[in-house]
Amino acid sequence: MTLTPLRVAGVPEHFNLPWHLGIENGAFRKAGIELEWQTVPQGTGAMCDLLRKGETDLAILVTDGAVRDILNGNPSRIVSSYVDSPLNWGVYVGVGTALHKPEDLVGLPFAISRYNSGSHLIAMNYARSLGWMPKKENFIVVNDLFGAEERMRTDEPMAFLWEVATTSPWAEQGLFRKVDEFRPPWPCFMVVATEQALKEKGAEVHRALAVVRQQAALLKTRADAAELIAQRQVISLPAANEWLSEVRWNMDGTVNNDALFNVATALRELGLIDGSPTKEELVRRLVV
Repeated sequence: MTLTPLRVAGVPEHFNLPWHLGIENGAFRKAGIELEWQTVPQGTGAMCDLLRKGETDLAILVTDGAVRDILNGNPSRIVSSYVDSPLNWGVYVGVGTALHKPEDLVGLPFAISRYNSGSHLIAMNYARSLGWMPKKENFIVVNDLFGAEERMRTDEPMAFLWEVATTSPWAEQGLFRKVDEFRPPWPCFMVVATEQALKEKGAEVHRALAVVRQQAALLKTRADAAELIAQRQVISLPAANEWLSEVRWNMDGTVNNDALFNVATALRELGLIDGSPTKEELVRRLVV
């Protein structure tokens, strides 16, 4: 069988374990796909750049980042929802600071992986929930989680938002102090493909997603799923169990159009996109 290469980019987090399992057990190859996985610790903003440059065919992006970049000209489309449950963001501060509650964060800088990343967009949404609107000078680019750790070791007052289970070792070791959690009211991840990939490898894209959904369903039924996640992600078993009990991978390839409209509305209110398209116009621009 001739295998079609398919390049996929994603963050090094437990959400993407079904992709790795499919590679390891040969499920993609059985579907006629040579899946080339690229780990991108810098997150959604970096993966949006890869899509724009044609350096990946697919990327697993946080929903608000996907919506913003496509509406701002990324020649890509949402193919499917990937994880339907909302992302649980921990709000962290340095343990050497005098910050202990959400109100202490008003007007302070946010550490982010990069501009237009999930950590950037969610920080803006979180700040708005506290009643203020950050400006560009309120953000400090730290590249990734380890860059955030280095910056947060100082006594400089700032906040940092990242997924709770991923950051649990930092909190458990006393490197970060969690002062809040924030869950935006929309699905956390979308599968986004370049228009070129959809044109040239559309059938393979959909076969790959069928494999991933099958792998996710099998993972949910494994008695050792939490232990596997804890081992792979180097997080505690309680953290893995809690995350696994809440995560809902998409199983039917659908996209919640109402959720996309809510995302676009929030982005527009933050001044991150222009125009006021109807829901129908928005979906035509965003979704395959």
